Amino acid sequence: MWYSRSCFTSADLRGKRVSGCCGSSKSRPGFTIIELMVVIAIVIIMSGISVPYLRAYIFSQRLQEVAWQMVQDLRTVKEDAILYQQDLNIYINYDPNALVEPSNPSNLNNRSYYFETFQWGKDQNPQVDDSHYLPTDSLSTHFKQTVLKYNIVIESILPTVSPPISIDGKNYFVICFRSGAGNTFRGEGDVVTVMTGRTNTSPTIIDDSKLVIKLKGPSTDKAFYIIVEGTGKVSMYGSPPS
Repeated sequence: MWYSRSCFTSADLRGKRVSGCCGSSKSRPGFTIIELMVVIAIVIIMSGISVPYLRAYIFSQRLQEVAWQMVQDLRTVKEDAILYQQDLNIYINYDPNALVEPSNPSNLNNRSYYFETFQWGKDQNPQVDDSHYLPTDSLSTHFKQTVLKYNIVIESILPTVSPPISIDGKNYFVICFRSGAGNTFRGEGDVVTVMTGRTNTSPTIIDDSKLVIKLKGPSTDKAFYIIVEGTGKVSMYGSPPS
């Protein structure tokens, strides 16, 4: 009888059979139904625990992104005030009594702000001193708007300064970074309580308690805080500042 060479080794020639293609092999044990059900149950439980934490993490990152954007915008205004030797304004669309609809794109109450990087008057020919852009002006290279993303809103600004600046029927919290002219110092942070036309007629330096802008998202207790000091320093925190 002829045998295939692939089925035997030299040991086979001495009458010993080896397992392989010609021998039988033991069957491998598999998972039982109970074991599979236990694994599936564990996966479901772990998913239920991790999903809420994952959502909270994603939202925290989004909130931090929005807060960081505001910090960058405020710092840009301060730096340009010093660079161009011009007082520059930020108009925060904030009114504690306004209707706030974070998911309504046409309603920007408490979730947007305008800022200038060059005075309106210095963009005119002939130039006009101490004349600012207003929220009713068209956006341009030197006048920009930021709308908060992810349905995040400005929940509060403390300490509250009354009255706000009313422009075209909307109330704005106005911050001015100073150029250093007169009795002000370079980059000083002021709150403007009165404007006459395009001119700041009543700017008051931010006091030692600082200005705290609270950003918050819908259906969550998570918040970020933007801090503006009288020195012009701008920072942010993920918990209420001390």
